[in-house]
Amino acid sequence: MSENRTRRRLAITLLAAALALGSAGARAASPAVPAHAAEGAWPSLDVRGVWMHPRFFGTEREPALAKIRETLDRYAAAGINALFMLVKDTSGHVYFRGGSGVPDPAYTWDFFGAFLDEARARRMTVHPWFCVFPEGGLLGEVRAHPEWLISGRGGELVRTVNPALPEVRAYEIGLMAELAARYPVDWIHLDYIRFPCEPEEPYFSYDARTRELCRAETGVDPLALKARDTGNPLWNVWLEWNRDRVTAFVSELRAALKSGGRAVRISAAVFPEPANAAVLIGQDWERWAADGLIDMLCPMLYTNDTALFDKLGRRSAAAVRAGRRDGRVLVCPGIGIGTSHNQATPEIMLEEIGLSRALGADGVVFFSTSSLTDPFLKALEDARRR
Repeated sequence: MSENRTRRRLAITLLAAALALGSAGARAASPAVPAHAAEGAWPSLDVRGVWMHPRFFGTEREPALAKIRETLDRYAAAGINALFMLVKDTSGHVYFRGGSGVPDPAYTWDFFGAFLDEARARRMTVHPWFCVFPEGGLLGEVRAHPEWLISGRGGELVRTVNPALPEVRAYEIGLMAELAARYPVDWIHLDYIRFPCEPEEPYFSYDARTRELCRAETGVDPLALKARDTGNPLWNVWLEWNRDRVTAFVSELRAALKSGGRAVRISAAVFPEPANAAVLIGQDWERWAADGLIDMLCPMLYTNDTALFDKLGRRSAAAVRAGRRDGRVLVCPGIGIGTSHNQATPEIMLEEIGLSRALGADGVVFFSTSSLTDPFLKALEDARRR
């Protein structure tokens, strides 16, 4: 028997056993336990999550509520227990009630509040999902402050706000603090918690204020550097300075959530290879884990190559465990069902869940609701019954 076939059989066997155990635990749970008690508990070591978008349910309140209920009931049958619901998209629109963000005008009702109520009634954990720095619509405060946008070496602007600027970090954290203050959530989920990777990597901002901030702290003006490569010690100073600004955001967010007087944890979707992510997009998620700034990491391992999935998953888990100093950081690989990188099959999905179990991950998160169709849900349901 080939090594790959052996790995596949082991993964599916592990998956079936794990889902059967989860099903038994769900049956044993007392229905008398209040929804808020289940919501506030630390997630089990079998996190089965899905990234979700409000538009999947439509914009009209009653039809959307009916579809939410139908979808969550189906998810419960499949063993899904964690919902990563988009509350700020890459345009900058928000899907919750607050005073700072610009709501999606198609929603005249409190979509997130209604969704949260339905999820809590089913004892499902909700991670409000923020696309942090993209601001494609140039809305609200961002429109009033075009100087917040990242500016390339030639002065070209990208519709992503600049993590190097303290006021940008304060604005985006303010949105998250508003949501945490208004709704009884136990998590905030970060996506695009990085510099852009388009049009190239790395792509940091060369606006006058950013250059001055860097020069004041390090003595380096990045625009004056002739050699823009890692062989130049001064270029490395510039790379590190930008990386530290993203880490500053995570640290400042943690402090802001803590000051709210209620425990709210942080999860994050991150690029699959930690060393490359730290250099090219300023996403130093190994350090976030080591410094206790994050509670759950979801490396986005969107590939149909299960051997590569296994390799990257083991590397991610090892990186977190090696650096962790205090506390526990959950590792939940992102499985791509339908993404720009791959289109999986139910068989590939099952194998990657089993591989995640085998490497000691704490669960998985599927991308996303629109691609998690009947064949995939049926495969999960069947695996639970085995």
